[in-house]
Amino acid sequence: MKKIVSFGDSFIWGTEIPGNRDGELAWPALVANNLKVDYTTCSVPGCGNENIAQQIYSYFTNNSHEDVLAVINWTWALRWDFYIVNSESWVTLGPTCVPVKLENHVSITEADRLISLYKDYAGNSTVWDRWRSLQAMYAAQSFLQQRGIVNVQTYMDKTLFVKDWHAPGYIATLQDLVIKHLESWDGMNFLEWCKHNGHEITKDTWHPLTSAHQDAAEFWGERYNKLLKET
Repeated sequence: MKKIVSFGDSFIWGTEIPGNRDGELAWPALVANNLKVDYTTCSVPGCGNENIAQQIYSYFTNNSHEDVLAVINWTWALRWDFYIVNSESWVTLGPTCVPVKLENHVSITEADRLISLYKDYAGNSTVWDRWRSLQAMYAAQSFLQQRGIVNVQTYMDKTLFVKDWHAPGYIATLQDLVIKHLESWDGMNFLEWCKHNGHEITKDTWHPLTSAHQDAAEFWGERYNKLLKET
């Protein structure tokens, strides 16, 4: 049985779509339903690019890539994935992270320290953001290529690839290596494309809703179908 498996954050999971229980109303799931193929999402709302790379490695370490199309939507570089030793789990820090979001992993005092570290150091460095995300993306792309895994990759953070701003040689090299494996939404990211087409988007969290994902399924349907035939 052919199958679509998606990787990414809340945008590909379909966060805030009414009635979306397990990602079945997000655009990759809608394409899978239209094509009558199986669907699984490994996406984690609110995660960073290192987490998305982990999703890819984890799935294909435990599952065959035969008859599978991997649909990947990379997120913003300003999200940082940290490993918490005491709870043996990963958390994601970012501009909207507050201590209560980490309460299942660390104490409030430790959460404050982590968030301060992010705000004072990690989150203040565009070079550091780019270096981490681009390395994670390039490594995952190499893995996909080496394993012969058929995939479509899109991305949210267009600033990752700006050349004349915080782009020393080692980052410029990664930009060139990574960008050639990425596709866009008619030159836009998913959020820009949804706004351009007048779709409803939640005000504070910027999540495209039902009509946006239905339209996105139409946008990608033919492309996914063609790639599934190559698996």
